[in-house]
Amino acid sequence: MSEATPKSIATRQRFIDEALRLFREKGYEHTSMGQVAAAAGGSRANLYLYFNSKPQLIMARMHEIETEIAELYAALNEIPEHTPAAMRAWLESSRLMWLRYATEFEAINQAMAADPEVLDEWLGLVRRITSAQTTLYQGSRTEDERLNREAHMATLMMSLERNFYFLYIRGHKEREDRILASLARQWAQLFSD
Repeated sequence: MSEATPKSIATRQRFIDEALRLFREKGYEHTSMGQVAAAAGGSRANLYLYFNSKPQLIMARMHEIETEIAELYAALNEIPEHTPAAMRAWLESSRLMWLRYATEFEAINQAMAADPEVLDEWLGLVRRITSAQTTLYQGSRTEDERLNREAHMATLMMSLERNFYFLYIRGHKEREDRILASLARQWAQLFSD
């Protein structure tokens, strides 16, 4: 499409919103493009003007929320002292974001398992976030040490995602306080190494 009009922007957003709703209700793999078009009150031809595939639909939402995810990690970078208590407060902000975007994170999780291009996009987001850190790398004496810290942060991000997925998407909160305390210690350790 050459020029976005308010109507085309609304139509595009309706396709994304309905896709996410269907992914939550039916599952990512069990939702077809035709079902997305019908749920959004459009035709398949109209849907294909905006999106060629389900990965494009989910990646569109990923791009919409990327700024907020990046801001969350930018706030981590700005914390004066990365103590377990400070990390616990930061994890609370992360938890609130996960609750706000529960539908999106569930759909992204399903899509990553089914479509390599969605996984690649998510890993790209992780790389963009870890490379944007400055506080973490201040004490690095060599490029190798900086890359090791970056990899350490990436593994902690993935651990946080899995833990939050089971806590807040799947509802397994039996040991939530202990898990959050453990995560806070791990994140504090990252910045103290």
